[in-house]
Amino acid sequence: MPANSSPCPEDAAVAPAVMKILFVLHSHSYGGAEMHLSELACGLTAHGHSVAFAGPGDSWLAQRFRAAGLACYHLPMHGFFDAWSLVMLARAARRWGAELIHGHLTRGAFYAGLGGRLAGVPVVATAHSTNAGKHFGRADRIIAVSAAVAEFLVAQGYDPRRISVVHHGVADPLRLPPHPVLRAALGLPAGTVLCGIVARLVRAKGQDLAIDALADCPDLVHLVLIGDDSTPWGKAMRARAAAVGVADRVHFLGFRDAAPQWMRELDLVLAPSRREALSLTLAEAAAVGLPVIAARVGGIPELVADGETGLLVPAEDAAALAAAMVRLAADPRLRGRLGAQGRARYLSHFSLETMVDGTEAVYRQVLT
Repeated sequence: MPANSSPCPEDAAVAPAVMKILFVLHSHSYGGAEMHLSELACGLTAHGHSVAFAGPGDSWLAQRFRAAGLACYHLPMHGFFDAWSLVMLARAARRWGAELIHGHLTRGAFYAGLGGRLAGVPVVATAHSTNAGKHFGRADRIIAVSAAVAEFLVAQGYDPRRISVVHHGVADPLRLPPHPVLRAALGLPAGTVLCGIVARLVRAKGQDLAIDALADCPDLVHLVLIGDDSTPWGKAMRARAAAVGVADRVHFLGFRDAAPQWMRELDLVLAPSRREALSLTLAEAAAVGLPVIAARVGGIPELVADGETGLLVPAEDAAALAAAMVRLAADPRLRGRLGAQGRARYLSHFSLETMVDGTEAVYRQVLT
């Protein structure tokens, strides 16, 4: 959300009735949930609604909201029983005039649920993962980011009539200029097929599987990892790349803002995740028109149509991942076809407008 400009790059008509939505999320870092909330705030603002954020004041999201000139309330949320944070949230909701509180992730849902009751404000909570089973009970409505998440919530005892599936959506990155410097900066030889993973460097994202798979690919196949590699897992991945003999073909780029613009220099995107509710990165890859290879876990099959927009492989299977990488590396026509079909699927199912419209519909169900 850039300051002094429209916070959302998408054009949008103003909705018939504006709303004031207070978001709640506990976070000190950057990840899929944070990017989702940022994009949602952009889209809702473009529709004429007012949005505010309550969460740790030093967080990436707080900085984004303040930079865009939007209301931001410091809410530390120390653990799950911080009474003072509940009082602060209720006061912020009343002071700002929130019509609805929207909590994200488990802790955000917990505080939104109780804070909403204290303030007399209805609550929506979004479940972002397939293990988000607790603390959503006080929400008037639950948004699941995928059918896989919705099924998990129902299995945990939540009433399916209270759950709405609204897939992640992303702004169209093709409206922004690319960063045509990556290949030159890396000194890649002509003909290099560049694969990429854009994700936090944690075990759940499966970077180790991609590194192992790369060892079974031709030398012109390279891998870039976009994400903070100063983590213990990031350091372990550097060691793993050296151990399997591909250190010269694995490029650690660190955290990069505007990741979809960097993606445009890739040939394909990998998501060998061990668990995934619905990958925001894969929505961005589809928006850019890139083919993907992803593990068949969680909500990924809802986004990636196997053989149409990408290839799905079994989870925890580096050999299957390598075979898919070799196949796409050798077939630029197939990469082009999968990418074009992914772009079409993005426009019809995973655009920012589709997500904002779906979220607005849930809000109106709660408020009417």
